[in-house]
Amino acid sequence: MSTPERARSGLVPILVATAVAGLLGYVIQLLAPALLADADDYLAFSVFWSALYLAVTALSGIQQEVTRAAHPAAHEPPSRTLRDFTLLVIGVVIAAVAVLTAVFGTLVFPVQTWALAGWLAVGLVGYVVTAALSGVLYGLSLWREIAALTIVDAVVRALLVVAGLVLGLDPVWIAGLVAVPFILAFGLVWLAVRRRVVGAFRLDVGWRRLTTNSLGTVVASTATGAMITGLPLLLRLTTPGTDATALAGVILAITITRAPFIVPLMALQSWLITVFKASKRSLTRPVLLAIAAGLGITALAAVVGWLLGPWLVEVVSAGRYAVPADLMAAIVASACLVALMAVTGPALLSRSRHVPYVAGWVVAALATVGILVTPLPLEPRLVAALLIPPVIGIAVHLVAVARGLHAPEASTSSQGPPVD
Repeated sequence: MSTPERARSGLVPILVATAVAGLLGYVIQLLAPALLADADDYLAFSVFWSALYLAVTALSGIQQEVTRAAHPAAHEPPSRTLRDFTLLVIGVVIAAVAVLTAVFGTLVFPVQTWALAGWLAVGLVGYVVTAALSGVLYGLSLWREIAALTIVDAVVRALLVVAGLVLGLDPVWIAGLVAVPFILAFGLVWLAVRRRVVGAFRLDVGWRRLTTNSLGTVVASTATGAMITGLPLLLRLTTPGTDATALAGVILAITITRAPFIVPLMALQSWLITVFKASKRSLTRPVLLAIAAGLGITALAAVVGWLLGPWLVEVVSAGRYAVPADLMAAIVASACLVALMAVTGPALLSRSRHVPYVAGWVVAALATVGILVTPLPLEPRLVAALLIPPVIGIAVHLVAVARGLHAPEASTSSQGPPVD
């Protein structure tokens, strides 16, 4: 089977796994506002979730770069490059959590600050090893194994967190139940796939280039996370005087409306890189067609959000929270626009266009933060922060697309061993 055919054959298991994981995550997000005691508990849960998945989204850049760099190879010695790189990232992550908690911890987690930070570190260490393994599995086109890793993580988390919510556990313990499934899923899947992975792949770069490229994708993924899973965290930091009930309603609206549009495409980032990498044709035309179709979907989705969004927020929250129709329309439209960046991004990465890829996300994220800290009233400030930044990011990516995303001149797998 050719490389493009192998990539296309992976779509079904990856989509199924993504659907299962997305549905289970959605169940958690729908149950939390109804089962947690009050707005303060919901804010504690949603901000921890936002902080964890902001960092997870940032670290997904490691998975994307390992996916790009990993190629099948027979009888390769175990990759010390990837092992050492993974240990380095774990050390950096633990240190970063400690420093950021010391500086900003009480703003983000006003209660039980260090306990929540500890669970955050546990979850991120688990995700780092999961991201490294996932990247190799994508590089080897082991689609069922990738799907299994996604599903095991999501199922374990759903069972633990829903049980914690039903039992009325303290938010700090629910945070632990959110964090530990990364490590559990990695351990279970690694035991099953170890013999198929060790010695079966090579990286087309050494550890220095792997680190440099990963830094670029991590910066871009951090910016991505700031616009997606990190928005509740940013809102908490930039609106300290806002009424808890009003802020909880906005965060709930963002959470339940962004997931259907953005989460599937974000989960498919490595698969899209694999598909684009395998294509021998210019990617300019398909990317532009995807943008055109996406803008039509955006307009339709905004209308649906305006009509049904306020009702959905009221139903999910059991009548606790309310959000205006015009703000709901902006939230839904923003989700669609960010999802479009999740298509242009992998196309750029597949052609090693790291600079414009990073630039699009970083500029959009900086615009988001910049608008959120302006002294405008809450609603117009939110609308501007939701809609303007992704438009800017798409424009940056489209400039790179307009210059042409041509097929690589030669396959990296035919090159000699990497030199550090």
